[in-house]
Amino acid sequence: MARKWWAFLFLALILAAGGLYWTWQEATSRLEAELARWSEARRAEGWQVNHGLPQRAGFPLGAVLNIADLAVRAPNGVGWQSAGATLGLFAHDHRQLRLELTGAQQLVLPRGVMPVQSSNLVARLRLDGQGGTLEGDGLRVGEELAVQSLALSLFGTDFDIRAAGLAPARLPRIDSFQLTGKLNQPPGLSAAAWRAAGGALSIGHAEARMGEAVAQLRATLTLDAQLQPEGRGTLTLVGVQEGLGAMANAGLIAPSMLGALRAGLILSARVPPEGGPPRVELPLELRNRRITMARIPLGMVPPVEWPGTPRR
Repeated sequence: MARKWWAFLFLALILAAGGLYWTWQEATSRLEAELARWSEARRAEGWQVNHGLPQRAGFPLGAVLNIADLAVRAPNGVGWQSAGATLGLFAHDHRQLRLELTGAQQLVLPRGVMPVQSSNLVARLRLDGQGGTLEGDGLRVGEELAVQSLALSLFGTDFDIRAAGLAPARLPRIDSFQLTGKLNQPPGLSAAAWRAAGGALSIGHAEARMGEAVAQLRATLTLDAQLQPEGRGTLTLVGVQEGLGAMANAGLIAPSMLGALRAGLILSARVPPEGGPPRVELPLELRNRRITMARIPLGMVPPVEWPGTPRR
């Protein structure tokens, strides 16, 4: 009798393993088909998408494709190259597609290629198409930027970006940064169609902390007739002296202007009703690519070149 039970158990294990293997084969086949469909759709839109032959892996814990030499480039010349990538679905996270970039990374720009280093770079894409997340640690983009940690979240037209330990080249180190906002029109439209539909970007909260200095921004941006960003907002500064000192050390403020600017901002600072350190609120405006703060010109922003838009 015991032998029959052992035989029955052995047969059940074989059937279960066969079922798992069949499910894995079906899932990896579906992943390959979806990857091919996505690649062809992007190429039809003018993108460049290249990668090596996907290799199936992950059995029995998940359906995984190992992809070598992944290269994606948008029509405007911006893209990404990765020596390796793993694309997978896992039972413990079955509602999201996980993409991990491995090996040497490169950020592709119209003016050239910049190497990217990271200890961890993982994207999770919702299967319902509503958004996803991107997380990275120990990021370094060429000699231009180092980031200790990065977390980006998208859901519908809402977005949230958080970063810690930003060290831009030739600029003050930023201890922490957060940007939260919403688009009133989906980003899939062309720039001209997005403007025609009344597209607007609302920045509900943007904050950068540098030691005791804190800068906060609320703003609304649209596109002008030349499809360049324009808008208005309010900049709130806390720790004026520390912030101005950091900007002066970085060469962003001329030494001859520092004294008058510091005096004017300190005189304008007020203690909020709820208490806390003094702060000053200043109106910002972006128009014709010119940024002004309280009607004081700050500089020009570079033009934005949208995909599919002829150069002027």
